[in-house]
Amino acid sequence: MSLKSVVEKYKKFISLPNHTFKRLTNKAVVQASRTIASNRAYGIPSHIMMEISSACQLRCPLCPIGNETFARTSELMDFDLYKKVVNEIGDYIYHINLNGMGEPTLNHQILPMIKYAKEKGIFVDLYTNFQLEKKSMIEGLIDAGLDSILIAMDGASKENYEDYRVGGKFEAIVSNVKHLVEARKKLGSKTPEINIQFIPLNHNKGDLDKMSDMVRSLGADNLYVKRPFLFRGTGDSEKDHEYIKTDENEPSEADGYNLYKVDEKGASWQLKTKNVCDYLWTSTVVLADGSVSPCCFDYDGTVNFGNVGEHKFQDIWNNKTYKNFRKANKKDWRAIPLCANDFEGGCPHMYIAADDWLIKM
Repeated sequence: MSLKSVVEKYKKFISLPNHTFKRLTNKAVVQASRTIASNRAYGIPSHIMMEISSACQLRCPLCPIGNETFARTSELMDFDLYKKVVNEIGDYIYHINLNGMGEPTLNHQILPMIKYAKEKGIFVDLYTNFQLEKKSMIEGLIDAGLDSILIAMDGASKENYEDYRVGGKFEAIVSNVKHLVEARKKLGSKTPEINIQFIPLNHNKGDLDKMSDMVRSLGADNLYVKRPFLFRGTGDSEKDHEYIKTDENEPSEADGYNLYKVDEKGASWQLKTKNVCDYLWTSTVVLADGSVSPCCFDYDGTVNFGNVGEHKFQDIWNNKTYKNFRKANKKDWRAIPLCANDFEGGCPHMYIAADDWLIKM
């Protein structure tokens, strides 16, 4: 993690409005637990991802849902299940992210879900393709108290946006961002923070310079460049590599965000690997059906520590399966299929800190 990222991370943490004695104490315990890296994780993860939808209406070619390699059933999280988790650990967690594999706005309970967490003083954010058909949903997100939104807008033109966000409409996302900016102002709200995400791939990397101007013209708050990665690919390596392969004869600014090297051996990370995965002590993921998974990169839920519909989260967090997984990750993460084999080059998080995925422009 770069020094700039560290500074940004701690500035963001200090500025959070939801500090309490329980949360601060738990955060300290969690960080100490991560440092010790014992098989048992002390405290409650201060960050949790709640996959309120594993369904999506777009078909992005590198996404497992988009290229139909997704093995799970597409479903929406039940509100009662969501409330159960929030009730059990809400006093200790700082942050809920409403993402997993799917598009969170497809869950018709998203607004009460946001509001319920906000009533507990929890910071709530989401990532979205923002292809909303009803403008009333936009006002609803503001009224519910959403703190931050990251909108995937990977192109400054209709052609480049729709080339990757298959099924999405460029006109719709532009219109919805404008409406969100206007509605936030009209309602006199400071939230949500409106962030635009751009992933530079070979077909759209020429748009990088144009994106800053577009974000300003739309009135959004920030532009973030997300480093590209291959998920687990489409099954056609040659096709996958075309998205990220750089041309040494025609280098571009966007190439600087690409940390892959592609050669005859395949794609590999040009970074030093970490020894252990932070996520196993600091965060967790609850999938749409209630299964607890180690991280957002477990697309198919192949590692299931237990179901929050059947057990208390605290009991799952340190059950035998979870502790054994931490032990195995410490011993050699490359021996774990999820960490080593589901991604070309290995799991991105074993090379890149989460805060270095998104680069604020």
